Amino acid sequence: MVNLKLKPEITEPSIHFINVESGETYSEIWEFLTNKDLCKTLSADNYEQNVIEGLLKRTNWKPVFKDILPVYPEMKWNSEKKQLEDPYFIPIIRKTTIKDFLTASESFFAKYAGKKIGVQLSGGLDSSIIIAMLKHCHVPFSLVGMTSNRYEFRTEKYIQNLLAEWGNESVLINYEKHLPLFDIDKVPAFQYPDMLCLNYSADNAMALECKKLGIEVLFTGNGGDNVFAEEISVNDEQCKWLPQIFTDTWLNDIVYAPQGVQLVPFFGDNDIMQTIYNLRMGQLEDNSKLWARQFFSDFLPKELVNYGYCADFWGLYINGLQKSMPTVRKLFYRVYEITNIPCFSDTDLDEILNQDLQNAHKSMYQKIEARISLAVWLNGLIKAEIIR
Repeated sequence: MVNLKLKPEITEPSIHFINVESGETYSEIWEFLTNKDLCKTLSADNYEQNVIEGLLKRTNWKPVFKDILPVYPEMKWNSEKKQLEDPYFIPIIRKTTIKDFLTASESFFAKYAGKKIGVQLSGGLDSSIIIAMLKHCHVPFSLVGMTSNRYEFRTEKYIQNLLAEWGNESVLINYEKHLPLFDIDKVPAFQYPDMLCLNYSADNAMALECKKLGIEVLFTGNGGDNVFAEEISVNDEQCKWLPQIFTDTWLNDIVYAPQGVQLVPFFGDNDIMQTIYNLRMGQLEDNSKLWARQFFSDFLPKELVNYGYCADFWGLYINGLQKSMPTVRKLFYRVYEITNIPCFSDTDLDEILNQDLQNAHKSMYQKIEARISLAVWLNGLIKAEIIR
């Protein structure tokens, strides 16, 4: 049986589940996870392939166990194809100006009137635009973010310190204490494996700070890279903005919601998307986001308007992996001891880790991340006595 004492900490309200063979849906699947046959039906290969496919192609995902897939917000079940489908954003073509964007921003903020607002302060352009809009609309807000003294983050830190003065309260957390893969042995139980569990430490630290500050809604800049950098076709049917580029469901449900914080993507709002699409319609790819820097030049610090830069998280990631090696090995040992699944054996772990980890090949790291995040999921179930 599921340990009921852990149930409030591991509820996932944003998703439900479906059996892709029968079409039967479930609001939760804890009881399926207690089944002794789980480990026999688990497919690490399917999960690894899902990771390679990526979020944008999650409609191609294969079940990791028992023909069950997660149904994320806005997904629909196609009973004929026996496949989940993601809805694409459908733009409405119309003449749009900066005034329309400001009106859309005001309407968006009004939805959260009466709640204490926070913004993830990354030091990047996307979150800075949200902060600038809040300031322009005279909406009180606080700021919470991860910061680093590393050379490759010197520009982000400068912007963070500059914008920290704009918030009523600002808290910057030392990233070095919450690197990727840190605290993976502390991740609570959750119902379906997810790669975002590898970033648990940093987001949990921000969620706890939000709770201390009384922040109820935390705006994120997720999706800014897509709406500001991608080519925008004049053909509205070619728009490929999907819900998952804006929303981190796992982080919201497992990390922020338990602390009483709602994680909200500003750029995922329909009216915000409509205005940006129309304002950028016909533009080519713009990886430096030069259009956005100029368009919002009256609201942003000059440093964000006149200079382009790009964060490099590779150093943080590789350091996090290297420093977490002892924890990774302990997790694999524990999971293998309980489940006896071959891919968690010492031999298989050595095979994926005894490579040149300084070589940033995407295919190599996708396999490593998939295997470790699968171990984190199983370890959480073991800790909660769901798997014994």
